[in-house]
Amino acid sequence: MAAGLDYPWWLRITHWFNFFFIILLFRSGYEILMSHPKLYWSDDGEPGDEWLRVGDEERSTEFDKEVIDGEDLWAAEDEIDPPSPLISLPGRDAIGMGRHWHFWGALGWTLCGLLYVGGLFVSGEWTRLTPTSLDILPQAWNALLSYAQLQVPHASGYNALQQLTYFSVIFILSPVMIVTGLLQAPAFRAHWPEWFGWNRQLNRSIHFIGFVAFNVFLFGHVALVAAHGFWSEMKLIVLGSPTASTDLTIALTVLGVGIVFGFAAFATWISLKRPYFTQNLLEIGVDPLLKGLFHHVSFVDGDDRPEESDFARVNGKPPRNDEYRAHFENDFEDWTITVDGLVENELNLTNEEIREMDKQEHVTRHDCIQGWTYYAKWGGIPLSAIMDRCEPNEDAEWLVFWTLDEKWEYSEDGPFEEKGVDDDIPEFYYEAIRMDKAQEPRSILAYEMNDGDLPVAHGAPYRLRIESQLGYKMAKWVTRIEFVEDFEDIGKGYGGWRDDVLHYYPSSADI
Repeated sequence: MAAGLDYPWWLRITHWFNFFFIILLFRSGYEILMSHPKLYWSDDGEPGDEWLRVGDEERSTEFDKEVIDGEDLWAAEDEIDPPSPLISLPGRDAIGMGRHWHFWGALGWTLCGLLYVGGLFVSGEWTRLTPTSLDILPQAWNALLSYAQLQVPHASGYNALQQLTYFSVIFILSPVMIVTGLLQAPAFRAHWPEWFGWNRQLNRSIHFIGFVAFNVFLFGHVALVAAHGFWSEMKLIVLGSPTASTDLTIALTVLGVGIVFGFAAFATWISLKRPYFTQNLLEIGVDPLLKGLFHHVSFVDGDDRPEESDFARVNGKPPRNDEYRAHFENDFEDWTITVDGLVENELNLTNEEIREMDKQEHVTRHDCIQGWTYYAKWGGIPLSAIMDRCEPNEDAEWLVFWTLDEKWEYSEDGPFEEKGVDDDIPEFYYEAIRMDKAQEPRSILAYEMNDGDLPVAHGAPYRLRIESQLGYKMAKWVTRIEFVEDFEDIGKGYGGWRDDVLHYYPSSADI
């Protein structure tokens, strides 16, 4: 956007791909944000602690009361503010599909950025973007004042404001967005706590601020292109020459912008109209890619910190079927855990047998897919101890945790009937966990929380706890553990109730 500049072909091509992936990231990122439209500075954040709230007024803090009638319990899902498909991707409270799109958008944008930065250094273009003196600060301020007065600063090449802005976006803001995005994955903290055990809410807040900064840059960038002479600048961006044909420039610009926004509209339409087809398409290569990158790393044991949070959010409504209600009224005394499937020894573990096994306790962070967090002290038996007793067959690769959670809130009589729970979905909630996840330290079947019995709202009498996974994989109200070779014939074949119904990622996609 300045006289005396030329734009090589690789720069112009990556410019368009960057625009494409940025739009994909912005829209899917907004979908993810609005699943919990509150931002905090601390992992212990509770209602009222947020520094930014989008959407409804403040909600009740009565999340962890001992209730059996789940309709009286305010859960984190009630805090969702479903965005419009005109803005987000795909919209209508579809965080699972939004995460699919965000993953591929981030991967494409990062690869495009690496090619772009590589081109900058190979060609020497980086010297045009890199400030060499602090004098650039007052010069950039003067350029900003000129723009504010609707005047275009004169400069040979980039003016100081342009140079400082492009350098900051490419070499500071973009890396910050990549790092803060990665650090929100619970597995990074679980595998490398000394390096990546940082405050997730701080990372989430910085990531949001970066999102706002990118939007300001995008709209400001377009405005400055217009200020410098829109079509003369587009000749350089599209065809690389100030003397290029105006008609051809207009045609190619309209085509490029049309492709980007046309794909944006198509992505929303296909995600909402054919979600399972879209889910299958977007999951191609995800599982083996993430397994190959991250499942070989070592796992570090030990507490995250010495104390738990004062407040622990709840997600999901407690079961209200007759079987669970009967157990509740009997203080769960006759609850048993069945262990079967591809095992040498089938088990029917009673409360007494489970509590006679060596208990493991640890304080660790709970990371919800919606974005909120809390620390809690969990007590229970390691899954490895159960595996030692049942002796899984060599063909067993997955553990399926079955529950008494009938997900009544998603039934035809519930408030989420539009989700469409059909006959292919199992009657009760289930989650599949890979064998190596179950064997990790601090993978337990929990029956205590914060030195007391596990509350009903948090999964009493037993729930799954796997530190390197997001909360939705940690099934509550567990009554059976089945060892299987795969889960293709269970439900829709995606490895969990939320995967089947709400199009969440397969289990290993949380790394």
